[in-house]
Amino acid sequence: MKWTLKRIEKETDHRFLNFYTFTFDVEQDGEHHDHPYYVASRHEEKDLTAVTKSYARPDGVRIIAFKRKPVPSLLVIEEFRPPLNAYVTNLPAGLLDEGDEDVETAAIRETLEETGAKLENVRLLCPSSPTSAGLSDELLSIVVGEVNEVFESRLEEFEDIHARFVPLSEIPDLLNDPNRLIALDARLCMMMAKDL
Repeated sequence: MKWTLKRIEKETDHRFLNFYTFTFDVEQDGEHHDHPYYVASRHEEKDLTAVTKSYARPDGVRIIAFKRKPVPSLLVIEEFRPPLNAYVTNLPAGLLDEGDEDVETAAIRETLEETGAKLENVRLLCPSSPTSAGLSDELLSIVVGEVNEVFESRLEEFEDIHARFVPLSEIPDLLNDPNRLIALDARLCMMMAKDL
C-alpha cells in the first residue's frame, strides 16, 4: 500500500488541543481509495507532525525524579485528569515551551512548577517518541534526574496535583494496587526505577 496525504480539515478551534480529519489517497493493488483518518493534535495545521515530518523535537517531557537520601525514593504525583474523570498516579510531566526550550530545561521547569522540587543532573533517557500514534501526533521524551531540594509548587489554575516521594521498596505495592489508575508510561518508568 502507498499512503499519500491529500488534505487536512481542522474540525475544532480550541486553545490546547484540536481535532483534524486527514484524508489519504491509499493505493492498493493499483486502485486508489480516499481514506479519512481522525487525529487529535496540539499543533496548528502548518505545524502538524504529518505535515512537517519533524520527529526530533518532542511536544512534552515525562520526568523520572528521584532522591537518594534518606532512602532511595521516586517523586510520584496524583493528578486529576478530566478525560478520565479520575485521579491518576503519574510522574511529573509537561509541555515544552514554544521556541528553543530544550527537553532538559523543560523538565527542570515543569518539575519545579508541578511539585516544587529542584531537578538536577538531568539526562535524556528516551528520545522524542509517539505517545499514541493511532490517535495523536504527540511526541514525548523521558528524562531522569535527581532531586535534593523541595520548595513550593507553582500550579496553574485548575491544576490539581499532589506530589510525594515513594521509597523504591514500595513501588511494587503501588504498581499492584488494583484501586489505583496509573499512566502507562509512568508505570513502565516506575518498573525500571529500581535500577536508578
